Parts: sequence; structure tokens; C-alpha cells
Amino acid sequence: MTNARKFSTSKPPTPLITIFAAFWLATSGMLSAKDIVVAQIAPQSGVQASAGKAYTAGLRLGFDSVNAAGGINGSQIRLVTLDDGYKPDETVRLAKEVIAKENPIALAATVGTANAEALIKSGVLSDTGLSLVGPSSGANSVIGQPGIYLTKASYADEVNQLFAQLSSMGLTRIAVLYQDDGYGRDLLNSATLLAPKYKVDLIARSPYDRITGNVEPAVTALLKADAQAIFLAAISAPAAEFIKLYKKRGGNAMLVGPSPVDVAYLQRQLSKEQVRGYVASTVGPIDSRTSLPVIREFLKLKAGNPSPDYGARSFEGYVTARVLIAGMQRSKGTGTPETLSLALKSLRAMDLGGYSVDFSDLKRGGSSYVDFVTIDRLGALVR
Repeated sequence: MTNARKFSTSKPPTPLITIFAAFWLATSGMLSAKDIVVAQIAPQSGVQASAGKAYTAGLRLGFDSVNAAGGINGSQIRLVTLDDGYKPDETVRLAKEVIAKENPIALAATVGTANAEALIKSGVLSDTGLSLVGPSSGANSVIGQPGIYLTKASYADEVNQLFAQLSSMGLTRIAVLYQDDGYGRDLLNSATLLAPKYKVDLIARSPYDRITGNVEPAVTALLKADAQAIFLAAISAPAAEFIKLYKKRGGNAMLVGPSPVDVAYLQRQLSKEQVRGYVASTVGPIDSRTSLPVIREFLKLKAGNPSPDYGARSFEGYVTARVLIAGMQRSKGTGTPETLSLALKSLRAMDLGGYSVDFSDLKRGGSSYVDFVTIDRLGALVR
């Protein structure tokens, strides 16, 4: 009797090529879903902690909103923030460390002109092809450098608008308090160059040390000047100390400052009487400008994501996040510094809803928006 051939009723074994295909699809899906890292090296402690934390809060607000909607082609944006304490050497060291460890697609929102200058001079950006998007500095030494994408107006734009405003009010005798570093000297140089245009007389210039923040000698010097207004080319903590001491010793000139002086910090640190009448330039619309879609969106996101770190610089951080998101979307989520840089360079008149960013000329600020606010007798900001 011939043995009948037995046939199995089970499914035939899966061909090897099918197994490899399934494995490839699974692993490629995992790779595409890998986090996109953005690194921020900025002070979370020290004299500029409030600015660094405000920037961080704004960045997170923008990134979290897009992550909640599915991210960039399925990938989540992960913000890695390191504290440089406002020290340029630490900025460079930590940048090298985070690049080696996290492989970020970009750096974002550094704080300080000297810190941005240190990154540029170190070759960190040129050697890696990384972009630095939204640095706090609007100095001429930073704008236009390879890999720098400023998302706000320059310091020169701020001083130009400020002097136009003061001149229109008949205030032409101006003194300058300035931080004795690249940041303060850049603002002082802009003031010196623009003064003749507006028939402004810079009657006194007084520096203070960047590291110690000691403004007492400057208070003494500027009390002797017959100034109608004093321009505080300073950062937040020394500016607050100057205002307190100047007012305590009877100073009555109008006090005005650029955007790096965080108005929210002044409101927290000084009494209503001390801060009354302070005038600040802003490089973004303030929260009360609810007629602008970008502010309504910003406020809605803040309400849903409370943080003690929000400040005047948080809007700048949020704009920087939005710009980075647009660049990532344009680069098809390929996740390389080079493709992101090319995508950023292509951004033209990007309207966020009443605030536009344009990188057609990288030798200028990415925005020309400059406005002014005053702190009233109740301690509130009025435009």
C-alpha cells in the first residue's frame, strides 16, 4: 500500500522577505518618531535668570502646542535647557556638551550679547552647521553672522524709535547708563550715532560692571547730570537697582529702557512708586493687544499652561518656537541642521497674526516691530 502524502492544514511559514519587510517598516516608523531636539543654553540662575526662564517658558508654550497636535510628521519636539548662568564660557562649554550628547537640530534663545558672540567666535555654529534661532541679542556684532536668525527687531531699531519718541516730546538732554560689555556698548554706539538725527544731546555716559552689576557709582554720576531722561542700556537686575537708588536719592529724570530690561521683573522687584513712569521699548506686542490674533492665541495657551516663569520675554520665546516649527515643517521633518537652515532662509513675511518675521535680509532683525509701554501709578502697563 502506497503511503499517502500528508498535507498540513496550518498556514504556510511566513516567507523571510515578509519578516524583513515588517521589521523594516516597524523600525523605520520608530526612527521617524524620534524626538526632534532643540537645545537652549540660557541663564536659569544669576542676574539674568528671569530673562532666561521667561524665554524657556515661551519656547515650551510653542513646542507643547504643536506636540499636542501630533508634532512634526509624528515626531515630538523636545526642548533641552541648560543653565549657563549668563557666563559666555559656560555657554560655549554647554553647547559643545549638548551637541555631543543630544544631537540637536538647532540652538535657540540664548541670553546675552557676549554669550552669542562667544558661540560665534568658538566656531560651534560653523563647525556643526547648527542655527542659533532667536538669540536675545539684537547687537550689530551678532546680526548677520552665519547661522544667526534673529526673530525680533535689532537694538538699533529700538534706539531709533526711542529717540524719535523722546524728541517728539521735547526731551533732548539724555544721559546713558550702560553695561560695560558688547551689549551695553552696542546700545551706546547706536545712541551716539542716532543722536544727531534727532537733535539729541548725550550729556553723560556712565558704565557699570557686567559681572558685579554694581550701579552705585553710576547713580552718583548721573544724579549730577542735568538730564531730562536717562536711557538704561542695562539688564533687568542692575536696572532695578539703579531705579531704586536713583529715586531714593531724589532723581527725577524720565527713565527709559530697551527690551532686554524685563518690565515684569521691575514690577516684581520695585514698589509702584519706584517704578511709576518707567518707559520701556518692546519688540513684541504686549498682552493687552488682544486685537491681534497672535496675542489671543498666546494668552489662550498661557491660560492652559500656567507657569511662574512667564515674563516680558516669553512672547519672544514663543515667536522663536513658532519660527522653528515653521522651519521644521518646511524641511519635511528630515531632522538635519542643514535642511532646517535652508528652510529658515526661505521664510518671507511669515505672519503670525499681527507679528511678522522675514529672513530675506539676515543683516537686519527678522522683525521691525518696536512699541513702547509705560508703567502707570497703579503699577500696570499702558501703551
